[in-house]
Amino acid sequence: MSAPAVLRRTKSRFFAKDKARDPATLAGVAAFSAWRLGVATIKRMRSAQFEIEASEQFFDVLREYLVFLIQVADRLAFARLALPERRVFTVAMARKLADLAAENEARLLGSGHESAQRRFIDLFNARADDYAQLDFGEGEGQAIAFMRCCSTALLAVVAPPDRAWVADQVMSYEAPEAIATLRRVLDNTIGTAGSIVAQTADPADGPFPEMPGVAPRSDAPMPPE
Repeated sequence: MSAPAVLRRTKSRFFAKDKARDPATLAGVAAFSAWRLGVATIKRMRSAQFEIEASEQFFDVLREYLVFLIQVADRLAFARLALPERRVFTVAMARKLADLAAENEARLLGSGHESAQRRFIDLFNARADDYAQLDFGEGEGQAIAFMRCCSTALLAVVAPPDRAWVADQVMSYEAPEAIATLRRVLDNTIGTAGSIVAQTADPADGPFPEMPGVAPRSDAPMPPE
């Protein structure tokens, strides 16, 4: 049920290196990369004979995987950004992916854009507590708990015959490469930015995975744009 890994090239460098960047700009790059990773993953899983139909199930699987990628990017940002910038980054990335998923779901299935956005945001909010309890490290093999959480969530949305195989596909092939790609994207974008400064006029609002010394935001659901 596995598929060979494919090298993905992502444009993620800033050429004006002395220019300050808002973390929302970084989030846009990360969201675009995550979107490509999510769609490519489903394409490979379908090639590996997973039953992921061009239906609501497609978006159920895609949402779960994209939420996982947002959580990964958030933890990577924790090691690279100050807390205020990390908050802006994570919310902006989640909003962008909610919009991308809703736009495609509305176009392909005729779903309402706003309701599709809300489904994504509700799932993100629900999964945040699950991922908040897990450790995430950047060394080899230190993201196992995150990958296992993702594969467990996918059990509820893949076809019954695929449940025996989805954990191996995600944990052995898809997730490790996706994590490595997102790490490169953040290192490239942050490394080629002059500085990362959050715009005070655009405060971040929304739930976040648990941070050392910072209680997760559970009383402020993240509204769509």
